[in-house]
Amino acid sequence: MSKQRAPTVELGTIRWLVENYFRSKTFLSQSPVTRKDKRSVLNRYCDVVGHVAFKKLRKSDIEASQMKRAKTPGAADKLVKYLKAMFNWAIGAEIATSNPALGITKINNADGFHTWSENQVNTFRAAYPIGTTARLALELMLNLGVRRSDLVLLGPANLLDGRIEFTPLKGSSRRAIGLISLPITEELEEALVAIQHQHKTFLVNEYGKAFSSNGFGNKMRQWCNDAGLPECSSHGLRKASATILAEAGATEYQLMAIFGWSDSKMAQLYTKAAWAKRVIDAGFERRKSYLARKSVPLSERRSSGEAKRGKNAEKTVPQIKSGRPGGPPNLK
Repeated sequence: MSKQRAPTVELGTIRWLVENYFRSKTFLSQSPVTRKDKRSVLNRYCDVVGHVAFKKLRKSDIEASQMKRAKTPGAADKLVKYLKAMFNWAIGAEIATSNPALGITKINNADGFHTWSENQVNTFRAAYPIGTTARLALELMLNLGVRRSDLVLLGPANLLDGRIEFTPLKGSSRRAIGLISLPITEELEEALVAIQHQHKTFLVNEYGKAFSSNGFGNKMRQWCNDAGLPECSSHGLRKASATILAEAGATEYQLMAIFGWSDSKMAQLYTKAAWAKRVIDAGFERRKSYLARKSVPLSERRSSGEAKRGKNAEKTVPQIKSGRPGGPPNLK
């Protein structure tokens, strides 16, 4: 029986462009997780419009595809993001001359994952004491600020001279981000010391196996729900970690080094928020001082002023040698 040939992709179509993008160095240098997600999103897009010539694609066409997915705004914006990246590659490869996805605004105006508050962290710690997998997971994410895709791979092999060292998986190039070496805080050290297993990873599931990234996300969802924290998530801990560091005075470059960000755009979100908070607090301190001055009783301010005027009067009343102070001279 002869093998069935793969369907021929017509030259110049969106499907043809997508397939070439998947074979490009730009695409293949991305992390496995990113490549898998992009394949899924762009292949589904091609199922609908793959036969269309990519040169005929307009901004309005992509916006229409975005709005068809408006019920899931995150997915809608992701499609635009991935198409924009693909056309940027195509322009660099001299396949396309313009990017029809440029200038398309997001429809998802949410702030994204909820950032854990200090009270929520304390609630989780109270629910899961030192020695539990849930507590170790929280301390790893909060104190290191790692993504869950990196978290599930960390283990004893990453320990070196009181630090945890690893190379992030996510990013356009592992070499671009490079090795990250983070100090072990007191809270994290306490949780690590309580580990009772000898597995390759710090975190293992109920079967003694390492978590997958999605598996850990689901488990964290369960832990948060059981602790009465339905709005919290694993990624929200990463945001909390960045917030704490920024409010402690960490600079943009320090945040970039800690979190493996290749540019300052994300770091600026946290440093600007921390700066704004400090400026606001300073403004309210000024307000407090102003109101304190205004609250001094009027009689106290008047008597204080009169006392000063009295002292000044003694110095300014003219003294006439031949008569009493301030009066006419004695002509007798």
